Amino acid sequence: MEISAMELQFLVIEFSFSFSLPFQPITFYHQHSFPSKPHIQSYTKKEKMISLINFVSLVFLMLIGIIIFKIVLPPLNFPRNIPTIPFYVIFLPSITKMDQLQLYELYLKEPLEKYGAVKLFFGARWNILIGRPEYLSEIFKKEDIFAKSGNQKKIPYSAIAAYTGDNIISAHGEVWKKYRSIMTTGLQQFDDSSFEENAKLFVKLIRTKLSDTDEKVLEQNGVPVIPLIQRLALDNISQTLLGFNFGTLSNDSVPLHEHLIRIKRQIFQPLFLTFPFLDLLKLPQRKKAFSDIEEFRNILVDRVQTQLIENYKFEQTKYVSSDLIRAYTNKTIDYKQLTDNIVIMLVAGHENPQLLLTSLLYFLAKHKDTWQNLIWNEVKDVTDMKFLPNLPQLNSFILETARIYPPLNIIINRCTSKKCRLGNDIIIPKNTYVGYHNYNASHDKTHWGNTADDFEPRRWGDDIESIMKNWRHHKNNSSLSSFHGGKRACLGEKLALSEMRITICELLKQFEITVAPGWEDRVTPAGPLCPAGLHLNFTEREVKI
Repeated sequence: MEISAMELQFLVIEFSFSFSLPFQPITFYHQHSFPSKPHIQSYTKKEKMISLINFVSLVFLMLIGIIIFKIVLPPLNFPRNIPTIPFYVIFLPSITKMDQLQLYELYLKEPLEKYGAVKLFFGARWNILIGRPEYLSEIFKKEDIFAKSGNQKKIPYSAIAAYTGDNIISAHGEVWKKYRSIMTTGLQQFDDSSFEENAKLFVKLIRTKLSDTDEKVLEQNGVPVIPLIQRLALDNISQTLLGFNFGTLSNDSVPLHEHLIRIKRQIFQPLFLTFPFLDLLKLPQRKKAFSDIEEFRNILVDRVQTQLIENYKFEQTKYVSSDLIRAYTNKTIDYKQLTDNIVIMLVAGHENPQLLLTSLLYFLAKHKDTWQNLIWNEVKDVTDMKFLPNLPQLNSFILETARIYPPLNIIINRCTSKKCRLGNDIIIPKNTYVGYHNYNASHDKTHWGNTADDFEPRRWGDDIESIMKNWRHHKNNSSLSSFHGGKRACLGEKLALSEMRITICELLKQFEITVAPGWEDRVTPAGPLCPAGLHLNFTEREVKI
């Protein structure tokens, strides 16, 4: 069959298309079926559309590749003389039953002990995670280089940033100094008389749970204590710092408490915590989360205003909320700053004591025949709670619990303001987020010896002077960072320790505490560190105090 010159020209065109577009067949047209000119024009438009689709697909794949590259590998300017923890490690607790201490033993302990720092993917970015106490001391001392940078700066578009805002914990520089000058007095000079009354209500709440639960169920599963501890912690902090009573100990259903539980579930969804940039997509469920958060913040501030402003109590009282209201009235801070700091007082003021008290009850139950009995004998005749800070057994037990299970395990809220050196040879680029692993620091064998992983309250000393001296020593050298350190040490430490002493004293006067046989002994999967879903048995003491 002969082919004319014009036919040959179209064959070349068709052949060219077959190479420029994947999987396009080469078509040989018969002389009598050769396409007309309009058909060629239509075909060209079709091919252009396919080319455009291919181009868009290529760009999309490249973007996906870049995202994967940023997740899988740390930035090229990160220090190369410290190990990189595989990016998938942070996801393991979400897809397995592994808790955070199992994850630590498998992936973090050895490199942190050997190098003192690692590269860790967390919160949709690569970070430098510090574990060596000497490095922590550097971070705490060099406040201007390792600057505080909370969620309001790190992920300002996220739900958690909308929740807590810019506050005394996350702020830096002059703003932080302003907050500190306003709030320090109220955080350090507080009336803790409500702690004793609330501890009694807590005991009453436990008795109610005991009487309402079938005996066989109790024997095996005990009482789920974490919801009860949260109710105690909320009433304690609201009455001591905020000037109103949350009312959760005396009421099973409190709308503000239910609202708080709802927004915490929305905020702490693992997917959105791991990839907070997903909040930028404004998905319907996240829009609802943001709306609920804003509503909660407004209701909380309204409660404080109703209690203090409308009754003019803020002018006579020493609550930290009163100090904040005075600063707002004097235009030292604006309304958002007032709200942000009231919210963070509630959040940090109840969550951290809740975690520590959960761990304390766990260790009391685990050591029923030793430390629980020792402390009971020490507190059973105490009638004035002001004497509790002088009791060596009680205080060494609390400090050892804070060491073994620091309530906040991994904290990543510092950002380098310039290129800097950590230790002798770890060079960290500017704008790098740096955090610290509290558990690793408080289990460092260089500072705590070969028994660093053992629960041993006697390590603190035999008398209260030695105990508190050792406490200050380990805080100063950052081998105990449960309450942070340096200029940014926790201002609520005194309040939290008072809350723990009074609650334990009242509980041990009334109950013997044991771990429920049906409870699985494990800690939380990530973030806050304490026994997960703790269930305990409470047995009334024969001798009532």
